[in-house]
Amino acid sequence: MSDDEYDAWQMHSSGESWDQIGIEMGCSGAAAQSLACAYERRTDAAAQEAQNILF
Repeated sequence: MSDDEYDAWQMHSSGESWDQIGIEMGCSGAAAQSLACAYERRTDAAAQEAQNILF
């Protein structure tokens, strides 16, 4: 199972430019950046749901 959102995020975290990632994934740099942003939103939401209320 492929997770394009994670793949784009991981490649960018490793130092690749959005244009490089887009070429590798077969899309534009802007589309690759959108995929990575979607991954961040997804993981942020999951972390927020899992976090306990402290006060």
